[in-house]
Amino acid sequence: MKYKKLKRSFVRKTLFMIMALIAFSALISAFSDFFVIKKIESEIKKKEARRIERAFPPLLHLCEQKIGNMLNSFGMWNDMVYNVEVGNVDWIKEMFEDDQMVVSQFDSYGVFNAKGEPVYVKNAIFSAKNVAEILGYISRHFNDKKFAEPVTFFHRWKGKIYHVGVLPLCWNDGRVASKGFIYFAHESSNATLSMYSHILSTRISLSFNGVGPDARRIKSSDLIYVFPMKDIDNSTVGFLRFYEDTLVINVFREMNKVFIVVFVTILIAYAAASFFVATSVNKAMKETFGSITSSLRKLSEGDFNAINELDQFCRRKDELGSLAKNIKKIAKQLSVNLSTDPLTGVYNRLYFSRKFEEEIERARRSKRPLSFAIFDLDDFKKINDTYGHVAGDAVLKHFAEAVSSEVRNIDTFARIGGEEFGLILPEANQEAAYQVVRRIKKKLKNIYIPDIGRKIRVTFSAGIASFKDGDNVDSLFHRADVALYKAKERGKNRIELEGEESEGEEEISDNKGRH
Repeated sequence: MKYKKLKRSFVRKTLFMIMALIAFSALISAFSDFFVIKKIESEIKKKEARRIERAFPPLLHLCEQKIGNMLNSFGMWNDMVYNVEVGNVDWIKEMFEDDQMVVSQFDSYGVFNAKGEPVYVKNAIFSAKNVAEILGYISRHFNDKKFAEPVTFFHRWKGKIYHVGVLPLCWNDGRVASKGFIYFAHESSNATLSMYSHILSTRISLSFNGVGPDARRIKSSDLIYVFPMKDIDNSTVGFLRFYEDTLVINVFREMNKVFIVVFVTILIAYAAASFFVATSVNKAMKETFGSITSSLRKLSEGDFNAINELDQFCRRKDELGSLAKNIKKIAKQLSVNLSTDPLTGVYNRLYFSRKFEEEIERARRSKRPLSFAIFDLDDFKKINDTYGHVAGDAVLKHFAEAVSSEVRNIDTFARIGGEEFGLILPEANQEAAYQVVRRIKKKLKNIYIPDIGRKIRVTFSAGIASFKDGDNVDSLFHRADVALYKAKERGKNRIELEGEESEGEEEISDNKGRH
C-alpha cells in the first residue's frame, strides 16, 4: 500500500516536473521568439524604407517624363505661340480636345498668355495668385535665349492634389517664345496611389496634414517613409505616407503565437530556419530591388534597353518575380510613350532631338556624310477645315506610312510638329537624300477617306540640307528649314536643296486633274 502511494507521488512529481519544463521551455521560446521577430522585423523595415526611398523618386520621374513629353508635343510649336498671342480659342480648343491622349489621361489642361490671362482652360485648378507664381517662376528661370524644359510639381485645389507640369510657350527649336505657358495636370487619386502601391509592393496613403485618411486602419508603427508633395513655390501641399506590407513579417507574427506551446528544441530549429529565411529573403530583396532601381534610373536617363536587365528576376515564381514582371511591363509601355508619336506611330520630337544630336556627333567624328530633310504637308489646315480632323489624321497616317516604307533601318523619321516631319539620313550626301525624297514624292498617292466618301490630294514641300564642318543641330535644321520655306514660296509641292532650285513643277503637273 505504501509502495503504491510512493509510486503515485513519484508519478505526480514527475508529471509536475514535465509540465514545469514544458511551461519553462514555452516561456523561454516565447521570449526568444519575441526578440528574434522584433529584430528581424526592425531590419526588414529599415531595408524597406531604404528601398522605397530609392525606388519611388525614379518611378515618379517616369510619370513626370510622360507629362513632359506631352508638354513638348504641344508647347514647342510656332503655331501654338501665334494662336495664343491672337487669342484664337477655337484653334487651341481643337488641338486639345481632338487628342484622345490628352482627354483620357489628364483631368485639367490649358494655356495662359504672358499677362496671366487664361486663353483656354479645361477644369480650372489655378487661382490668379497661383498663375502669378507660375509666371514669376518662369521669368526667374527662363529667358528668351534659353531652351525651355518642363517643370513639374504638386498643387492643391479644392481638397484635391494634382500632379502638374508646365512649360513656357516655345518656338519649334525649343527656345522660349513667350512667358505664357501651357500645362497638363492629373489628380493624385486612389487609382494613382493603387498603381504606385502595386509597383512598390507597399501601402500608401495621401494626406494633407501628415495624417492619412486611413490612419485608424494602419498602425503608425508600420510607417516606413514619408514623401512631401511640393508646390512650385516649394511649399508642402500634402504627404505620401508609405507603410510596410511585407508578407514575411506577417508570417513571423503568426509563428509567434504558435511557438508559445512548443519545446525549446523546436525553438532552436525555428531560430535556425528563421535566420536562413531572413538571409535568403534579404539577399533576394536586395538583388531584385537593386536591379529594379538601377533599371528605372537608366530608363529615366533615356536608356530604353535597361529594362532587359530585369529578365532574370521575371523568371522567379514568387512575389518578387511578379513585381519584376509588372515593372518591366510598365517600363516597356513608358519607353514607347516617351519615344513614339501616338497618332502616326513614328518617332516623336523628343526622340528625334536626341537622335539628331547623336548622328551629328557621329558625322563629326567619322567625317562621313549626313543629310537632313524636313517635310511640310501642303494646305493641311485647309484639309482639316474642309473635311474635318478625321480626314486630317488619316492624311498624316498615310504620309507617315509612305515615308516609312522608303527609308532605311539606319534612318530616323519623326513627327516634329503638327504637319511637319523630319528625316535624318546617315551616310547619305545631298544627292542621295534628294533621290530618297523624290521616291517618296512619287509614291505618295491620293488617299481615299471612307468617312467623307472621297479621295483627297496629298502633296508636300521639302527642304534638304547636308552636314558641314562646324554644324550643330540648330544650324543644320535652320538650313533645311530655309530650303523648305523656298519650296513653299515657289508654289509648294516641291523639293528644294539648300542654296539651289530643284524639281517641283513636273510633280505638280503629274497630279493635275486628280481629286
